[in-house]
Amino acid sequence: MHHQSQQQSKADQHQVKHPQKSADDTSSSSTPVQLSPSPSRQTLTTVKSCDSISDSVSVGTSKLHRLNTANLREYGECYKRLGKGSTAIISVCRSKKIIPSSDPQGNKSSKLYAIKQFRKRNKAESEKEYMKKLTSEFCISSTFRHVNVVETIDLVLDDQSRYCTVMEYCPGGDLFSVIMSEHMTDVELTCCFKQMMQGLAYLHSVGVAHRDIKPENLLLTLDGKLKITDFGVSDVFRCAWEKTGHKSRGLVGSEPYIAPEAFEKDHEYWGANADIWSAGIVMYSMWRGGHAWIRADKKSDREFRNYLRHSTTRSFPNFKKFPDPMRDLVYRMLDPNPDTRITAEQVLQNEWIQSILVCEKGIDAMNRDHHHTNISSLKKQ
Repeated sequence: MHHQSQQQSKADQHQVKHPQKSADDTSSSSTPVQLSPSPSRQTLTTVKSCDSISDSVSVGTSKLHRLNTANLREYGECYKRLGKGSTAIISVCRSKKIIPSSDPQGNKSSKLYAIKQFRKRNKAESEKEYMKKLTSEFCISSTFRHVNVVETIDLVLDDQSRYCTVMEYCPGGDLFSVIMSEHMTDVELTCCFKQMMQGLAYLHSVGVAHRDIKPENLLLTLDGKLKITDFGVSDVFRCAWEKTGHKSRGLVGSEPYIAPEAFEKDHEYWGANADIWSAGIVMYSMWRGGHAWIRADKKSDREFRNYLRHSTTRSFPNFKKFPDPMRDLVYRMLDPNPDTRITAEQVLQNEWIQSILVCEKGIDAMNRDHHHTNISSLKKQ
């Protein structure tokens, strides 16, 4: 779901300069493929129902029993649309409850929520199929408790009997819009990347693969936090009682970010490994402002075949201008072999990543404003 950005990042003299093609980059792949909003994601997959996923989902399943009585009005009134996808509309909801304010002028505020209003069931799907898709996403996402993952609060009905997920609202917009503004500093880029990896490491630790990591699904708060959202195609690859996991099935996600193993004939792969590939593409996009290739499929994408030829010698032209520590990490995240690809925990243990200090409440390690977004351009909520 593409969350329209409401602001751009704060710029200074240390803006990231997206490298241009140099004389020694003789391959055509030295110019990134233009970054653009991801096309509708692939959805050739089966989704687990609530009764087939881990015990940790009990919090989510218990809330489903409220659906006969819970109404969206309990959370306030929706007043602004943020985005629309093939399955749902995202809006902002303002609570009627007033939040105590420390504003010296005595201005009062109310809590805001993001509301995902799902489309009604179409004629092509059964009631069981429709409810399985809807409740599976909620059952998975409502159990997460991590600073870098959007909190899913409730599943309710609106006045038109449409199912709605109530979520934490992130007014800073999505990372895609900020990347396109080209106003992120090096410090902000690395901070956002580390936060994304912290969120991914958490998801993988509880046995969940996101399977649609992309800038549009990385939201920002006003105090510098990055949060992973949209678990519509997520998969539980290891239940709480299991010591070993299982492979994910189906071609899902947004094409430029899908790992090469997902394009194989049987579409069976380790979901967590595929997430790392997607995160590596996000990392590349943040620094270069584009994609190295359109599709990680050696049969159909010439630029990806070029990468495969150069990856073993680590001589791919598009990576030449990355600093050495970053370049090494990109190659390890974009390892064509999923069995030897680096994990999220290993990324966080990387010496360069450990040297990155994540901002706290909008202030970085040098006591400078560090919002990742342009606060002055925010429209009053």
